Amino acid sequence: MSKLVSVIMNCKNGEKYLRESLNSVLNQTFKNWELIFIDNMSTDNSKKIFDQYKDERLKYFSTYKSLSLGGARQIALNHCKGEFIAFLDTDDIWFENKLEKQVPYFIDSKVGMVISNTIFFSNSKEKILFKKRPPTGYVLEELLKKYFISLETLVCRREFIDKISFSFNTEFNMISDLDLTLRLAKISKLEYCPYLLAKWRIHKNSETWRKLNIFFTEKLQLHSELQNNTNFNNDKAIQYCLSIFKNNTYFSVIYNQIMNKDSRFEILANLKKINIKNLKYYLTYLLINIPFNKTFIKLYKNFTQLRPK
Repeated sequence: MSKLVSVIMNCKNGEKYLRESLNSVLNQTFKNWELIFIDNMSTDNSKKIFDQYKDERLKYFSTYKSLSLGGARQIALNHCKGEFIAFLDTDDIWFENKLEKQVPYFIDSKVGMVISNTIFFSNSKEKILFKKRPPTGYVLEELLKKYFISLETLVCRREFIDKISFSFNTEFNMISDLDLTLRLAKISKLEYCPYLLAKWRIHKNSETWRKLNIFFTEKLQLHSELQNNTNFNNDKAIQYCLSIFKNNTYFSVIYNQIMNKDSRFEILANLKKINIKNLKYYLTYLLINIPFNKTFIKLYKNFTQLRPK
């Protein structure tokens, strides 16, 4: 029999798209899975919807209080019995052959993560994530320079999670998956399954869009933790990539500050924290000081990114 895959689904008032997400797991051609559903103090009809499904592979747990996403995911992980761990949020969707296509890549015992291609979609648009094959193998440096893992595609080998003695950081509400994958990338290989196997939904109620400031703050906190971690700070190449990770985060902070019309003094203070003076640095300095900079950023983002309406 195929090895068990534990699917973690955290729910915080996720009733709107919950049926689509649950059905996409139930319709998997790979049958040996369990779904660990963590109800994080929902006040909507999420539990009623879940209770309508009568499949013993669907396992319901509720939190004792409202937790961060990292805290809720840790509870879910504690209940997982599978050799592999996958993730699906209540607003995202899997294609029916997702697990069937990805699990065979774990035939290499050094592979700790397998991802696939995916579709980012809103009410009006769709965008395929990968136009060309992403890096594979030991990819920690590449992930720090430009992160490319989309959570709904990720399947992890539990053995490697246990090797890093990983616990989801309960202080992280936005980047607990980033924390996990960077630590796994330090000790295991990543493989890419070149099929469209999932869809990531973009909508205005998503935490990703509503709490950008928290997202950036948590990324900077993670940078500090990794920089001081002996498994990371003894490697000069990784330290250099961590500095790129920090700088790119501050660039994102600055662009968000411009969009929010923060004071020029506060924006320049963050620019000073970037320690690599490259073309992007000087273009950003120019952007800070020209009129209509908010309009330029908005036009650029509308052209290059899918964003909620």
